[in-house]
Amino acid sequence: MTSQDPRPDAIRVVVIGAGYAGMIATNRFLGSLTKDEKQRTTLTVVNPRSVFVERIRLHELAARSRDTVTTPLSCLLHPDAVTITGRVRLVRSGARTVRITTATDEFDLPYDYLIYAVGSVAAASIPGAVQHGFLLGDFEGAGAAADAIEVAGPNPRIAVVGGGFTAVETASELAAQHADAQVTLYSAGQLVADMRPAARGSLSKTLHRLGVHIAEDSAVSQIEAGKLHLATGPVHAFDVCILAASFDVPDLAAISGLPVDPSGRMKVDEHLRCLGEPSVIGAGDAIVAPAAVAAHLRMGCAAAVPLGAQAADTLLATIRGTALPVLSVGFVIQCISLGRKSGYIQVVRADDTPRALHVGGRAGAAIKERICRMVVDAPKKERTSPGKYSWPKGPSRKRAT
Repeated sequence: MTSQDPRPDAIRVVVIGAGYAGMIATNRFLGSLTKDEKQRTTLTVVNPRSVFVERIRLHELAARSRDTVTTPLSCLLHPDAVTITGRVRLVRSGARTVRITTATDEFDLPYDYLIYAVGSVAAASIPGAVQHGFLLGDFEGAGAAADAIEVAGPNPRIAVVGGGFTAVETASELAAQHADAQVTLYSAGQLVADMRPAARGSLSKTLHRLGVHIAEDSAVSQIEAGKLHLATGPVHAFDVCILAASFDVPDLAAISGLPVDPSGRMKVDEHLRCLGEPSVIGAGDAIVAPAAVAAHLRMGCAAAVPLGAQAADTLLATIRGTALPVLSVGFVIQCISLGRKSGYIQVVRADDTPRALHVGGRAGAAIKERICRMVVDAPKKERTSPGKYSWPKGPSRKRAT
C-alpha cells in the first residue's frame, strides 16, 4: 500500500527519528498490527542517517576501545517500515505534512499520525566549544575526538568537560585505553552530585586509580585553541578537549509552532499526545510530559526506550478506538562504565532516587555491558514479538501544584 492509497480508512504514519525511542516505536507498532490493519497502513521513518547510532557507546568510540557504534537501520527496523534518509525541516500540523530535505531533493510528506522522536544533541553553550573542542554527544564529535587523540603525540593532555555520568564514563574510558595520556575531568560543581556520598567516593577512587585528575568546582567559561578558561580565573592547557556535559534538543517543534517548554521540548499530555495536536505523539528526549507522571524522568535511553514503546501503544489505541494508556515509567538502576574492566551499578527507586544497594567492579562492568546490548536487542525483538518488552512502572502520581 502506498501513501496515495484511495481507501477511506488508510492510515499514514510518519516517525521522525530512528534513535532508541523511534526504533522501538516503529517496531512495536508495525509488529502489533493485525492483517487487516497492515493492509491499510504505511509507516515511514525519516532519519538523518541510514544507520542507528548507539549513543551510549560514543565514549568508547572516542577512546578507540570500540571501532564502530553504528548498525544499518535495515538490520533493526521492521521490514514493513519505509525509510527516508533526510531531515524534517518543518511540521505543518494543520495540513498534516512534514517538509523533508534529502541529499538530492526537498518535498512534503503527508501523514495521519506523526511520532515525534527527534532525540537530543550535545549542548555547546560554552564559547569556543564547537571551534576548539569535540562534542562527545554527537557521532561526528566522538569520531573526531578519537582522531585528534591519535595525532596528538605522546602523553597527550586531554580535558574532559562535564560532571555527570557521561563525563565520568568518558574520562575513565580514555584513561584506561590511553595509559600515557594526562586526563583531567573538569566539573562545574560536585562530581555526579545527585549520587550518594558513598557512590561519589567510590567513583572518585576508581577514577584516581585510572590516573584521572578530578577538578571539581571548575566551571569552564571559555575554550580557546589549546586553552581552557575557568570561571574562577585560571587557564589550563590541553591538547584535546572533549565536551561531555549537557544536552539540547532540536528546535523542530518550536519552529513548527508546536507547544514547547523553555528548553524547546515538545509538550505532551499523559498519553504522550502533543498538547492541542493529538495526531502528533511524542517520545524520547525531545518531549516533556506533565510533572505528575514525568517529573522524575531524565534524558537517556533508560527513559527513551519505554517512552517509545508507550508511544506505539498510544497510537495503536488511537486507531483502534480503545482506552489510551497513561504514561508510567520508572527506573531500577543507574549504571556507569569505568573503562572495560569496571563499572558502578546504583540501585534506585522508581523515581530515580538511590537506594543503599550497589554493584561495582567487574560485576558492575558486566551488568553495564548487558544493559547496553539490551537497549538495542529489546527494540529489535519488537518486530516479531511485539509487547514482549516491558518496563518498571513509575512512582505514585504527584498532584500538580
